[in-house]
Amino acid sequence: MPFLTPLSERQPTFMKKLWFIVISLSGAFGWLAWYAVDAGRHVAVDSAPISWKGAPPTHTLNDGEEIFKKAFWRRPSKDDEIQQAERHEWRDADRLERWQWFLVVSASPELTKNLRDDNAFGLVPTSVAPVISQAPAWFRFKPEDVTVLQAPHAGMRLMFSKTDNLLYATDSGRGFTKGAPEPVKQAAPPSASGRLPTTPPPISKP
Repeated sequence: MPFLTPLSERQPTFMKKLWFIVISLSGAFGWLAWYAVDAGRHVAVDSAPISWKGAPPTHTLNDGEEIFKKAFWRRPSKDDEIQQAERHEWRDADRLERWQWFLVVSASPELTKNLRDDNAFGLVPTSVAPVISQAPAWFRFKPEDVTVLQAPHAGMRLMFSKTDNLLYATDSGRGFTKGAPEPVKQAAPPSASGRLPTTPPPISKP
């Protein structure tokens, strides 16, 4: 018959294990509660509506790969991770009047080299981060944490994080406008009518 430890001797060990389990569960529940509150705070911020200065866009697109291709004239590589993407379009029945897009990308070294080092779009550096209105709530960065390239006479802005490979990018512009109507062609003057010729008769040589 195996030797049995008296209950009085086993109780301290049991209580230690019980307290360890209670403390561990309390810590886990506390962390879950903090995470839920923090996640809820981020969801509330990220879902905040945009305050439009005029009419809201007629179309909102969220296809990250398509927006990336329109923005950078290239497909994202397997190392380009699109975090957020949104494109706004204002259209009437006939044409695209205005557009703007926003991207947040964990950029590959190749994309960073193309956009920043090779400067594929001919942008110029600026020491002041732009104030971008009508942007989604997730398009947020601290001005002191990024370096900025921008188009001098257009809407493209590229903000590169100083601490990691995160890229914030945006652009805006006008769409295609209707062309002016073709000028009305003037009708050719009518030809001379009647029995008389329109040119003088030939002069015979002596």
